[in-house]
Amino acid sequence: MLSGLAGGSGPPIVSTVDHGRQWMPPQLTPSGPETDEDSGPPEPCRVPAGLDPDGTPGVAIPGSNDTIVGTGRSPASTYVLVGAAYLVVSLILWWHVLPHPRTVTTCGCGDGALTLWVINWPAYALSHALNPFYSSKLFVPVGINMAPNSLGLGIAAAPATWLLGPVASLNLIDIVSPPLSALAMFWLLRRWVSWGPAAFVGGLFFGYSPFVLVSLALAHPNFGLLAPIPLIIGCLDDLLVRHRFRPRRVGIALGLLVAAEFFISVEVLLLLALFGLLAAVAVGVRSLVEGSARPRRAVTDATVPLATAAAIVIVLLAYPMWFFFAGPAHLVGRAWPDAPSGTVANTPGSLVNGFISDPLTSVMHLFGGYQGPTLPLLGYLGAGMIIVVVVGSVVWRSDPLVRFFGWTGLAAAVLSLGVGNGYWAPWRIFTHLPVLDNVVPVNISVIVDTCAAIVLAVIVGHTRQAVSVRGAALPTTQGVNNRRADIAGAVVAAVALVPIVVAWWPNLPMTVRPVVAPRWFSAVAPHLGGHVVVLPYPAALGGIQSSMAWQATEGTTFSMVGGGGPGIAPSRAGSEARGFDVLHRASLPLTPAPLPTAANLAAIRQALSGWGVTTVVVPDQPRLPSYDQGRSVAYAVGLFTAALGVAPELRAKAWVWNTRAARAPLPATSATFAACTGGAGPSADGPAVASCILQRR
Repeated sequence: MLSGLAGGSGPPIVSTVDHGRQWMPPQLTPSGPETDEDSGPPEPCRVPAGLDPDGTPGVAIPGSNDTIVGTGRSPASTYVLVGAAYLVVSLILWWHVLPHPRTVTTCGCGDGALTLWVINWPAYALSHALNPFYSSKLFVPVGINMAPNSLGLGIAAAPATWLLGPVASLNLIDIVSPPLSALAMFWLLRRWVSWGPAAFVGGLFFGYSPFVLVSLALAHPNFGLLAPIPLIIGCLDDLLVRHRFRPRRVGIALGLLVAAEFFISVEVLLLLALFGLLAAVAVGVRSLVEGSARPRRAVTDATVPLATAAAIVIVLLAYPMWFFFAGPAHLVGRAWPDAPSGTVANTPGSLVNGFISDPLTSVMHLFGGYQGPTLPLLGYLGAGMIIVVVVGSVVWRSDPLVRFFGWTGLAAAVLSLGVGNGYWAPWRIFTHLPVLDNVVPVNISVIVDTCAAIVLAVIVGHTRQAVSVRGAALPTTQGVNNRRADIAGAVVAAVALVPIVVAWWPNLPMTVRPVVAPRWFSAVAPHLGGHVVVLPYPAALGGIQSSMAWQATEGTTFSMVGGGGPGIAPSRAGSEARGFDVLHRASLPLTPAPLPTAANLAAIRQALSGWGVTTVVVPDQPRLPSYDQGRSVAYAVGLFTAALGVAPELRAKAWVWNTRAARAPLPATSATFAACTGGAGPSADGPAVASCILQRR
């Protein structure tokens, strides 16, 4: 890797010039007498004929009189136009949301239900003067620690949540995340590429990569909003290389951005820190090998602003970090203790042509997940992107940007392969390290995509520049030559991006579904008084999670058993683990249904008591989607009647049990239970099922 970083001796061509200086990471700055650390700052490059005064070619934006230059100081109107273009793409992507933004989204089920709850909680907490870092509304009686749960998204969207509800807030986040991420990358790339469309292409890929779009489709907006990443890289670039702005101001901006990323996605911030450390080690080793003092000098010059950034991070994150690791309901051990570390990962095939399997897509449709056609996998890049990046990196290996981000991206791609694919992979080194053993390797795709976006933009810019230089020697007009160069750059961009568009095309626009709470949750739940703990059916115990969306959209007036995220791991169920397992299998029809044996009913009773459940609710609305229904109403009525020993009450199209009225459980044989629930006996409606179970008292 280090030899690759050092490889290539030719100077970068004009498209990497910035304000008369070549962009080079500290470890890539040429060494020798002319750049010795005692020789003072390098002499600015001369401005060739035909370039703007800052040393970069002017590029006209169609429909605008403004000119994009390579200094990153493009007119505000340029960013408005580029941002508007990115936004149009997002509006097309989310076209089905626009007519009904308050009621439809990808799905109020699965992780979508959890995300709706997470977005709603900060608005609820702030309006009720509660601590947003903790909630007792899920996982009773322990509650849920919200520090690692993307609080920043919910806080930022709180005004929209108060006015329009959490569904509208989620849709707003989904719509604005890709264009904001793309625009941030465009801003970064304008420092390094002189051709505006090349920066636009890099931003387009970064903001609308399969990783971003699949994350949003699966209701993971914490991985869909990546705007802080290019801004953080830009701050480091300015502190260590460019020195355009006042260092303290850049340090303040860097500290605020790091804190913001913590509140968006702790895992993305951890990955940025990991690869920043790996890059720093590579830089240090190379500088020792070459005897260069430049990296040390760059860090020394940036000590004060970096310390300023660190101080801001400490001040802003001291309490959240304490809450994360030691606050109420904090997680102990690995986030997902029941799954081997490092096993959810990319494969070489998934990077080239990977899609979610048809069986998994069918399960998502039935029991909770994106309801549209098959999606690409998170790490999908496509053959075109890989070819462009690999070939371009070989052709323009002398460019320091290509070397630095190319090798970093390759390292990230290798580490994203995780473990458990049948061969040894480097990520195995990290699976035993504290904190890093929580990383899901497939999410390292965010680093891969960041590097790919930068390298793609530089390669597209180089291609256009090379064709322009060669065409200047031909007997053609400047206009013809420019068109040829533009076409060449566009062709390279198309080769990289078209396969991704083709892979995503069946999902354009994104498939959405209404988020509809059963009638009891919309008509009765908002008026509940006192401390009510509800066990809804299906229970949110690691399978169908729709009840979290019902709670979030209907006022959050009650506390609920279970929830979503790492807290739902069975190993964290404690003394209620047996009842947890029975109710989980009873809710998710993927395994044989647990029967009302004496042992199962005792486990259910113990769990209900330990959780402090006051009310059990089974909605009886046949038109609800399958991901809202569980196994069947008859089965659920029979199971809970047998467990509680009393018949339910019908209220607002739901069968409701008051656990305070419970009597001795009523075990039943499989034949008796099948007869009572409709297998070979009376009609499978609520009263008939309950009466049949109770007749054996």
